[in-house]
Amino acid sequence: MAAVMMKVCPHDTIREPERWTELAVYLNAATGAGLAFDISIDFEDFQDGLSRAGLVYANPSDTMKLVDQHQFTVLARPAGRFDEAVLVCNAEQEATLASINGRPLSTVVALLPTKIALQMLSKQGIVPSELHNVDSWQAVIGCIWRGECQYGIVYKDTYDGLSEQGKGMVTFLAATNERQAFHTLLVGPALADRADVLRQALFAMPCDPTGKALMEWLQITAWEPVNDADLAAMRALANG
Repeated sequence: MAAVMMKVCPHDTIREPERWTELAVYLNAATGAGLAFDISIDFEDFQDGLSRAGLVYANPSDTMKLVDQHQFTVLARPAGRFDEAVLVCNAEQEATLASINGRPLSTVVALLPTKIALQMLSKQGIVPSELHNVDSWQAVIGCIWRGECQYGIVYKDTYDGLSEQGKGMVTFLAATNERQAFHTLLVGPALADRADVLRQALFAMPCDPTGKALMEWLQITAWEPVNDADLAAMRALANG
């Protein structure tokens, strides 16, 4: 049987990518899926051949694309974990959310944390004058540190993963708590016939010593199902 490609969002392979290799090994032993983890060095690499993968751990934007355009099925999501954003500014700026109103905001425009942050700001009557697009969340940090931009949005997982020195390059303003978007594990058409056994294996991981240890390494407490309402809410946010 030919190996079936497994891909993982690059944000989640920056540290200890071998964790995901071990997940592929674990699922192969439990289901015979024949997965081979294909690490992506960046998002361009991740997107290359994504629709042909058999199993994908995807961010919210890619989850919607794979479901809506490529006939992927969501197997599960990490329990209690949501994608959120952090608002930051240059040290010389007024460190309040209200100061963003009518000012340019640097961010990765195409990614969902931007919409999560804008939704939170909108609830408080705060509207930036424009969005300045950069290539990555790290680029937002660099832009602000160099003084080329004053306010920005950063994916919370990226911000949380910074060293203290990295966090010191910007001033923290606030973190969102919208609890509306999340990463998912999806199965593609190449493994559609194994969707049920893969889902069962994921849900059973906390009950198995090897599976439980692997989940602790992945920092996932449990896998939980995703219903249509959850996906609809995330799709509405993405399309809003």
